Amino acid sequence: MPEEFKQLEIEAVHHDPDFRPKISKIFEVLNNCFKKYSQVTSSSSGPNLRGNSRNNSMQKSRPKRADNIDAYALPDLESFKYMTLTDATKQHKLYDKHGKLVGYVKTAYKCFEAYANLGNTGGTANRNQIKAKYYKALYISRGLVPSPPNKDKIIAELYKEVADDEANEFPEVKVRYEDCLCYGNGVEQDVSEALKYYEKAAEDGVKVAMYNIGNMYYNGVGCKKNIEKAKNYIELAVYNGYEAAIRFRNEYKL
Repeated sequence: MPEEFKQLEIEAVHHDPDFRPKISKIFEVLNNCFKKYSQVTSSSSGPNLRGNSRNNSMQKSRPKRADNIDAYALPDLESFKYMTLTDATKQHKLYDKHGKLVGYVKTAYKCFEAYANLGNTGGTANRNQIKAKYYKALYISRGLVPSPPNKDKIIAELYKEVADDEANEFPEVKVRYEDCLCYGNGVEQDVSEALKYYEKAAEDGVKVAMYNIGNMYYNGVGCKKNIEKAKNYIELAVYNGYEAAIRFRNEYKL
């Protein structure tokens, strides 16, 4: 057994959690051990070693194993320097005292792409995939990475997947997808469909959605004009402290 692995075993069960290795370190050590082990096993089958017949018979009896990381349906961890998905989500928020972005956004984006492209296997893997898709779309829309071809279409598709996810981890994304529908960015313009996503977001407590629904009902945009509904949604947004709703209520005497 590799010495690095033995040491990792000891550190991983340290009584003080602060001294336990990060998941990124664990992946790095395991990957290095895997590479070394693969090299050793391949070289041990060379023609100059004694007892080749014995080795061959032992190898025949061994069950087949995967010879690369991809066979385990894991992302290419090395391509984004073993950055965890949790750490990746923080990179666009890291600025120095002069307001300059200092986070590793390029590495983070590679992490998002890798997890977003994984097959949907359910459970934690699916949750990671949804999170990665959300941040991938966010990075593209904010211009944090070079724009891919069909930028708007990619953003809209990613936001829709996240908005329709039953776990509802990112309720605000419904508003982002609604904007795509309202203005026809990456999808066919459909204001009535946009209103449905606004209503779902309002139910989740998203203030801007409450205000926008009130505005749409007041002006009859994507729906039949309904002053009573408009008033209810505007009041709800006001109650939650949304400034634009306060100004709207005062201006139109609702």
